[in-house]
Amino acid sequence: MIRLPLSLELAVFATMVSVIIAIPLGMLAAVRQDTWVDYAVRVFSIGGLAIPGFWVGILTILTLVIFFGWGPPLEFTPPWVDPWANPSMMIWPIVTVGYRFSAVTTRMTRSTVLEVLREDYIRTAWAKGLAERAVVIRHALKNSMLPVITLIGTEFAFLIGGLVVTETVFTLNGIGRFMIDAVSHRDYPVVQALIFLTASSFVIVNLLVDLTYAWFDPRIRYR
Repeated sequence: MIRLPLSLELAVFATMVSVIIAIPLGMLAAVRQDTWVDYAVRVFSIGGLAIPGFWVGILTILTLVIFFGWGPPLEFTPPWVDPWANPSMMIWPIVTVGYRFSAVTTRMTRSTVLEVLREDYIRTAWAKGLAERAVVIRHALKNSMLPVITLIGTEFAFLIGGLVVTETVFTLNGIGRFMIDAVSHRDYPVVQALIFLTASSFVIVNLLVDLTYAWFDPRIRYR
C-alpha cells in the first residue's frame, strides 16, 4: 500500500520545513518587536493563515507550468524506487503544506517568546551582561517551546489524514484521498480503519510530545 508512505512522507517533510521556517522567524519577530522585521514576519504569517492551502497549491502549479513547464505527476514514485524522481515530485506539495503550517507556528513562537522575554529572569540575564544570542536562544527560546511543541505535534497528527485538498490538487493518492474515495463509495470498513489510524496517530504523537516536554523544561520529570 503506497498511500500511507506517501502521506507520512508529505507530513514529515512539511513539518520539518515549517519548523525550519517558523521558529527562526517567530524568534526574530519577537526580539525585533514593532520594527519592520516584525511587520514583515506578521504579513508572512497572516498571509499563510488567510490564503487557503488549495489556492496556494493551484498558484504554485500555474507558476511552474507557465514558467518551467512542470506539471503534477500522474503516478507516485517512492524514494526507494527512484531517489531523484521522488523529491522532484514531492518538493512543491511539501513547500505548500509547510508554508501553511509555518504560518501558525510562527505566530505561536512569536507570542510565547514575547511572553518569556518579559519574565524577571530574562531581565536578570540582560543585567548580568549576557550576550543577546545567549539570552534569546538559551534562556528565552528554550523556555517558550512547550506550547510550540504542542502545536507542532497536533498539526503533524492532523497532516497524516487531513491532506485531502493538497493531495487532490497535486494528484497524490494519499490517505486523505483514500478517505474521500471510501466515503463516496460507502466503504464503511475502510472508513473505520482510516479513522482508527488517524486517532491512533493523535494518541502516539501526543505521547511523544509529552515525553519531549522533559527535555525542554528540566522541572518536568517523568518518574
